Amino acid sequence: MTDRETSTLLGELADRVPVGPAPVGQLLKAGRRARRRRAAGVSLAVAAGVAVVAGGVVTVVDPPGGQDGAGGSATALSAEEPREGAPEAADADPGTGMPPADGGDESGTAAGSELSPLAEDPTAGRTGPLADTEMSSCAVEYSPAALSKQDFAFAGVVVDIGRAVTTQPGTPGPPEDLVGVTFAVEEWFSGDSGETVTVDLPAPYDPAAGSSTPGPVYGVGSRLLVSGADRWEGPPLEPIAWLCGFTRYYDEETAAAWR
Repeated sequence: MTDRETSTLLGELADRVPVGPAPVGQLLKAGRRARRRRAAGVSLAVAAGVAVVAGGVVTVVDPPGGQDGAGGSATALSAEEPREGAPEAADADPGTGMPPADGGDESGTAAGSELSPLAEDPTAGRTGPLADTEMSSCAVEYSPAALSKQDFAFAGVVVDIGRAVTTQPGTPGPPEDLVGVTFAVEEWFSGDSGETVTVDLPAPYDPAAGSSTPGPVYGVGSRLLVSGADRWEGPPLEPIAWLCGFTRYYDEETAAAWR
């Protein structure tokens, strides 16, 4: 039935039948059920009546003789569908404006079901440099001016720790005291534009995992500000993060200074 036909039918019914107070709550529930089942304007039989959805309005028409075979004139009631964000639409799925399926409890979104959340930050609450390094042992002292000369700088979250990726010329493989740390990059300040990057860092200090030599404290889930360069002056795909203040636990004030 088209909008025009619906309007004509309701006009004829209104001329003959007084319309009493509309059971809005029932109509809204009927409208929600109709939205779940309709397919581009298909009519739905609801409680011995006919629910017609047209232009965002749910109209319930109770035809004559519709209940227990008793005769009578038709009754027409209508109610506007609740809009997204309105109190009546509180049971709609977040972000979709559509109600959940009957008997279902859809607590997640499509994106949430496809993407695993990042691990909890094991270093949450820490601030400052990643490792307490004696400045006398640092070739370059940390400062905003020195940071601007680094080959790369970014904010990111540790998602994996594996084999080191840098190799010093003349050696059989990566240094044993380094590990390759993969980050999910939140923001690049300089140097690249990828969504992930792997850089070398000193292995994390974790006594529970058998660490015997003190080192920087971090792990999968740690949110860091990282900067550094290619240690061996080789390909730019072999970056190493600097300590001495150039790699730090994330805080918004420092991130703003790095921008």
